[in-house]
Parts: sequence; structure tokens; C-alpha cells
Amino acid sequence: MAPRHKEPTPTEASSGSDVELNFDSSYKPSSTIPQAMESIDSWKTKRSDIQKSIDKDYTDKLTDLKNKIKAHYQDEAQKISDHSNRQLEQLIAALEKRMACEEKINKCIDSLRDDGAHLAMLVDAIYAGRKEAATQAAKAANPEIRKE
Repeated sequence: MAPRHKEPTPTEASSGSDVELNFDSSYKPSSTIPQAMESIDSWKTKRSDIQKSIDKDYTDKLTDLKNKIKAHYQDEAQKISDHSNRQLEQLIAALEKRMACEEKINKCIDSLRDDGAHLAMLVDAIYAGRKEAATQAAKAANPEIRKE
């Protein structure tokens, strides 16, 4: 197979006299060039509209996502706040119950102290009475103790 002939590059074409460039001064653009320009403009407009639509969709979805995140955060914050309030109420109720128990214990201790004082007084009275009775019985049984 024979090697292909290489086409001259534009610099080779301009340097040599083998190729002549024909410029026709009476050239008129065909009607397809304005149509092509209109088509290009319409495609640019469509492209711009599509980009704006994409930007709007992106912005809308981003806004929706931000709103969902914000709502979720508020919901979680409310749940945490409610849980903390319930715990605080339980703690307050437990403290009130403890204070009531301590107050009852103090009342019982005071009552037992008073009862102990009464019992001590009764025991002292019984002791003194029995001692006196024993002394008198001993004097009655032993006349010598009387003389003394």
C-alpha cells in the first residue's frame, strides 16, 4: 500500500506558491447563518433558564433541609427540656417526701424523749417509794434500827 499524501498545514500553504486562496468579495451570507445565530441565542436562553431552575431547585431543597434540621433540633431540644423538667419534678417530690419523713422521725424522737423522761420520773418515784417501804419494813422488823 502506498503512503498517504500529507495535507499541507496552513503555514506550509501560505509559504508556498502552489496553493492560492480565493477570496470572493461578492460573498453573501446565506439565510442559515442568521437562523443559526437565533438557534444559538435560543439555546443560550434555554441553558440560562435551566441553570436558573437548577439554582432555584437547589436553593429550595437546601431551604427545606435547613428547615427540617431546625425543626428536628427544636423537637430534640423540647424533648430534652421536657425530660429535664420531669427529672426535676421527681427530684423535688423525692426531697419533699424525705423532708416529711425526717420531720416525722424528729417528732417520734421528741415524743420518745418525753416518754423516756416520764419513765425515768416514774422509775425514780417507784425506787424512792420502794426504798422508803423497805426502810420502814426493816425498821419494823428490827427494833434496834428504830433506836438509832
